This record gives sequence, structure tokens and C-alpha cells, in this order.
Amino acid sequence: MNNLEYDNIYKFFVSLGIVLMILPIAIAVFLYFAEPILISQTEYESLSDFSLNMIYQRNQLSNVVNVAFPWIAFVAFAAGLLFFIRGLHKWSSQQKVLDEKLKVEAEIQQKTLSQMSSAEVFEKVVKEVKEDIVIETQNNQESTTDDDHTSRIRKYYEIEDLCFSYFASKYRNKYIFKRNIRIGRFEYDFIGVSQKDNIDLIFEIKYYRDISAIKRQLSTLFSRLYASGINYESTVHRNFRCFAVIVTAKEQLSHLRSTIEDYRKTNYESTNGVEIMCISEEELDD
Repeated sequence: MNNLEYDNIYKFFVSLGIVLMILPIAIAVFLYFAEPILISQTEYESLSDFSLNMIYQRNQLSNVVNVAFPWIAFVAFAAGLLFFIRGLHKWSSQQKVLDEKLKVEAEIQQKTLSQMSSAEVFEKVVKEVKEDIVIETQNNQESTTDDDHTSRIRKYYEIEDLCFSYFASKYRNKYIFKRNIRIGRFEYDFIGVSQKDNIDLIFEIKYYRDISAIKRQLSTLFSRLYASGINYESTVHRNFRCFAVIVTAKEQLSHLRSTIEDYRKTNYESTNGVEIMCISEEELDD
């Protein structure tokens, strides 16, 4: 267990158990070695009524402690032992799961998961931009210029950067994110590898400046994304959740969500297994 996980409830149980077991022992040792207060009979008789009353109350309290302490110490020690054993068992089980996940992650990196090169990432972005432009041109019957094509490529890079930062920050306590990954013939915008269980997150990022173009791509988008999840599961032997993250300008967000909702109603089976997140550029920038 080279990567111990400390911040969990089971660590608290183990710590509490140790405290409950040690505390009564420490108190017993303290009481055993505590020196009694000795005074002569003459000094005792010269004490005031208040002092005599205080001594009497102290003796009464000592008697109560002497009777009750062994029982309290036994209960505290037993509870501490129970907390310690229970917490250690659960912590150990969780640690084994974590170690297994780290082992799997290492195997993924070595055998199946490869980082895409800059040229491959650029080719992927160009392909996605071309798909969008073809559909937008068919809808609007307008051609695009080289400058427009270049600016859209830059925009795609920007949106993917923002999405990666946004989700890596949002899920940083549970997932380690890996970006631009290839597994077999499938390309992944980014993957969140879980550090708590065996369910990883797969993200596909799509940016639309023209919402009217989205309807003709949704079926392909969802089927391709889910297929990439199946490929991930069969190759890496881990479960997955697929997220289609669709980004647009803030003023078009409402239109985007209604378009997606309309599509869901008539094409439920094609979206089954894919979670859809509609988000604005402005929200990613916050």
C-alpha cells in the first residue's frame, strides 16, 4: 500500500478507537502515581469550615470515581477496540480497492492507453470543425472562408481547454483526468479515472455556434460516444459513464436545451447510456 488514502471516515474511526483505548489507561496511570495530600491532625483541626467542606466533597468525588472509573474505563476501552477494528477493516478494504485502481491505471498507461500527438489532436479538431461546417453550409447554403475555418479551429481548442479545466477542477477530489487519449481506434477528448471505485468518466466535447446544425449530428454523436465507452470497458475492464458536453453561447443555451429535450422525447433509445450536459461558454469562463 504505497499510496495510502488518509482522508476518509474510517481513518477517523481508527483514530477515535486508539484515543478511547489509550485514554483510560493514561488516566489510571496518572491516578496511580498521583501523590496524596498529607496534613497533620493539628493542621486538619485548624482548617475552616469551608476548607473542611471542600475536603469532604473531594473525598466523596474520589469515592465515586474509584467505583465508577473501572466500569467507564472498560466501556471506553471496549468501544475504542470496536471502533479500531471496524475502522481498520473498512480502511484496509478501501485501500485495497484504491491500490487495485492505481494498478489498473498503470496497466492502462502501459498497454492500452496512448497519448495523442499534437498532430493527431489537430487532425481530430479539424475533422470536427469540417463536420460542423458541412452541415451549417447545407442549412444556410453559405460557404465559409479560410479565415473563418481557422478561427473555428482556434475556438475549438479554446473550448476544449476550458472544458478540461472546468471538469478537472469540479471532480478533482475523486478523479484524475487524462486528456486526448487514444484506445484502439477510438479517440477520447478526456477521461476521468476514478480513485474511489471502478466507474470512470468519458467526455466528448462539442461546440456549436449554430444550434440549427445540431439536430443532424446528435444521433451520430451519441452512438459514437457510447461505442467509445463500450470499447473502454472491454479494453480496460472498468465501468464507465459517458458525458456529451455540448457548449454554445449563453444567448443560445435555452434554445440548445429545448432542442436536446425535443430530441430525447423522440429518440430516447439513442441517448440511453449517454448523459448530456448543456453549458454556455460564459459559464466555463467563470
